[in-house]
Amino acid sequence: MKFFLKGYWEPTPKNIRKFADSLLAAAMTVSTFSFVNNYYTIAYTVLIVAGVAKFLSNFFVEEEIK
Repeated sequence: MKFFLKGYWEPTPKNIRKFADSLLAAAMTVSTFSFVNNYYTIAYTVLIVAGVAKFLSNFFVEEEIK
């Protein structure tokens, strides 16, 4: 597995995809509770960080075995 800038459209490894999806789900939960309790700065920060992490996870690709 490697980080490859042109690998955005390549299939993402399953373990990276599962981790990124779990991170995004947890971030949505935390930000929802933060919005309800009027902690807007925390809510927006968590959502932005999770969104960037999910975006960056698409750049990981499986290394081809020759």
